[in-house]
Amino acid sequence: MMARIFLGGSFDPVHDGHLDMVRLVHHRLSSLDMPFVISFLPTAGNPFKGTPTDPTHRLNMLSLACDMLKHQGITASIDTSEIHQTPPVYTIDTVRALARWYPDDERIFVMGGDSLASLHLWKNYKELLAYVKIWAFDRAGSDDVVADVLAKMTDDFDKFLQDGFLQDDLLKDELLKDELLKTDKTFNTKRIFYDKSPIPAVSSTQIRHALAQGDKPCHLPEPIFDYIKTHELYKSVL
Repeated sequence: MMARIFLGGSFDPVHDGHLDMVRLVHHRLSSLDMPFVISFLPTAGNPFKGTPTDPTHRLNMLSLACDMLKHQGITASIDTSEIHQTPPVYTIDTVRALARWYPDDERIFVMGGDSLASLHLWKNYKELLAYVKIWAFDRAGSDDVVADVLAKMTDDFDKFLQDGFLQDDLLKDELLKDELLKTDKTFNTKRIFYDKSPIPAVSSTQIRHALAQGDKPCHLPEPIFDYIKTHELYKSVL
């Protein structure tokens, strides 16, 4: 079995917080006897945010980030299955597709603590964990995470890996799936690993604001900053 790791987001722009999550995931999984692949999964648009920068620029910046990681011995790819879709794109639709494409693999979504805090607002969020597990990093802390999400979290990585998925044939049965969701059985185990490893407390929004003010932001890799300057991105606050 292979572990397929997906780091989703707008990456507008990609920054050190994203790259540190990839490094930490790579370091932990490298110690296990399990093959794995790590992919950035840029979205076409976040339903909770405004219009993102043109996909070509975001993909080019991610390519530069992958080159940086490669020089550090870390291989990461870019999954473009979301970015060319018409917004809004919902994660639940993506994870259903991933379950069809990789039915026998461990499917893990990586996110920051801020995303975890808003998980209960996502479309069909209780169904998400029938298709993927979530590896969340403590960027914003867990204080704002709602109770039913908090109850599904663990800091025991072995327990997190051992928990299985519901069988896909059960999820194809709409009546059964509705019943499972009503009884919360797709969401009743420790499918969320809360990783307290330190990562920079930075967001793409903060970086865009700094760039719009003519500042050079902290936690923005030099190749990404150079690309932004060359293409005159983020001249106004987004």
